[in-house]
Amino acid sequence: MVMWQLILALGAAALLLLMLAVMLWRHADSGERRAASSAFLERQLGRQRDGQAGSGPGTAPSSAAARTGYQWWDNLLARAGVRSSVGFYLGMFAPPAIIPIALLVLIGPFAALGALVLLAGVSAFRIWLKIDRRQRRMLAQLPGFLESMVRLLTIGSSLGAAFQTAASNVNEPLREVLARAESLTRSGKDLDVALRQVSEQYGLRQLFLLSSVIAVAMRFGGRTDQILDRMAAFMRDIEQARDELSALSAEVRMSAWILALLPLGLTAFIIMFNNALFMSMWNDPAGINMLLVAVALQASGCFWLYRMARSV
Repeated sequence: MVMWQLILALGAAALLLLMLAVMLWRHADSGERRAASSAFLERQLGRQRDGQAGSGPGTAPSSAAARTGYQWWDNLLARAGVRSSVGFYLGMFAPPAIIPIALLVLIGPFAALGALVLLAGVSAFRIWLKIDRRQRRMLAQLPGFLESMVRLLTIGSSLGAAFQTAASNVNEPLREVLARAESLTRSGKDLDVALRQVSEQYGLRQLFLLSSVIAVAMRFGGRTDQILDRMAAFMRDIEQARDELSALSAEVRMSAWILALLPLGLTAFIIMFNNALFMSMWNDPAGINMLLVAVALQASGCFWLYRMARSV
């Protein structure tokens, strides 16, 4: 048992040191990328407009290679509205690394493992909750943004000018998304391509639909103001229906959350504060079988509760 505690303590310490190394590496790499981006923009601004098309394909692979390995994590942080900083990484990864080490020394390896799983789940739930709330606020702001574009198009503004003016009058968090799309357009990309890229980064399918409408309008023309007006009304109807469905299914979803998390919370509480009871079951062959059956039942129950909550 002492050997296992020593191994787990060394593993937790190695994980903490690895986390600190990754944080420092990302911080240094972000500084290098900012310097490379500034140099690239200075070179692009110093060239003529006809030379940008020839230099673009040669610089795109280097930009994509610089972001290899970071795209998924950067998109996740962007969707959550979190800035990549040392304080954020310490607040997110320090408790799952420090608390299990303390429980490992004071109680035992199973208490440390239970705390590690519980804290990791809480951290993942925090990120998911931030993403969900931020995307809901963005979707609530989209109809107003489209209606602003419709008014500007009606008085004779071009599509690009209407987009820039309407984007400058939008509040956060949608303003950050539209500002990123606008910065991509200033770097030489078309508006529909910029919106498509931003929609993939932030996980907003509505912006992908808007990019398709703008692409058709830029290539073939048509009454874009009418299409955007109908899109805004359609998005409002969808948001209202989603709110009504969320209110009607709140009891079912809350019951599913409680039924799924209550056994896990009780198990973690027993492991951390009454470790002797858990160890007596772990050392008994019949107790091990009961624990394995309980884990299988809990996993299948969580799966069916998830399916039930998604179906309403």
